[in-house]
Amino acid sequence: MIRIDDGGNLGPRPARPSHMRRFLPILAAVVLLASCRGDATNELPSPADSGIRGTVTAGPQCPVALENAPCPDVPWNGTVNIISGPDVIASVSTFDDGRFAVALDPGTYRVQPIVTGPGMAPSVTVNVPGQGYAEIALTVDTGIR
Repeated sequence: MIRIDDGGNLGPRPARPSHMRRFLPILAAVVLLASCRGDATNELPSPADSGIRGTVTAGPQCPVALENAPCPDVPWNGTVNIISGPDVIASVSTFDDGRFAVALDPGTYRVQPIVTGPGMAPSVTVNVPGQGYAEIALTVDTGIR
């Protein structure tokens, strides 16, 4: 900003108030800390009063599983829909290990992994208690036989 005095002369730029010089580093630190939140961790959300926790796996992975060469199901990564009546009321992504969690009011819900490639997954009906989480295990059928 250019300052012009009463005589029309240009004057020096006024200095910023000292409180602004102190405030800017604090604001920068707050923004930096907020951007470093733990969203990228492999932690489930902190528990609410009720909801659903689960694990989704995909299998079979081999056409034939032999006793000496097991072929276990693997964690499935994708989206899980929570359905109440005809409506999808929540969609959650699984972690790399196939786990997911969603806070919900007590009631009856259908849980449906959304399979976009080969395979299929039926929906599962889950009763969410008034206190605590319903624990479920879902399997996406890969279609390998």
